[in-house]
Amino acid sequence: MRIAQFPVAVACIAKRLLENDGNKPDYLEIFSNWEMIVGKSFAAICVPYKVINIGKDKVLILKTIKGRGLEIQHETCKILKLVHNFLKKDTFAQIRVIQIEKLN
Repeated sequence: MRIAQFPVAVACIAKRLLENDGNKPDYLEIFSNWEMIVGKSFAAICVPYKVINIGKDKVLILKTIKGRGLEIQHETCKILKLVHNFLKKDTFAQIRVIQIEKLN
């Protein structure tokens, strides 16, 4: 998208952004549907943070509350299976967990 040198209506910009919406990766849906995907018990203690690429593999990074990291780490296979079932394909090679003071 090029930068206009004159004022542009917000409606025009919004329209272009919405048209590009089809280009976003399908895995971004997990961020808005997290509780539905993993259930209330997991959603209460961990949230998706970001997706990174390591080589050709995609890795889902989860944030969790300090002290719950080990619990989430033990459940990564289950969480990964739930995410792949939601996406209807195996998108991520693995899940990594980072611990923070509190979830937003």
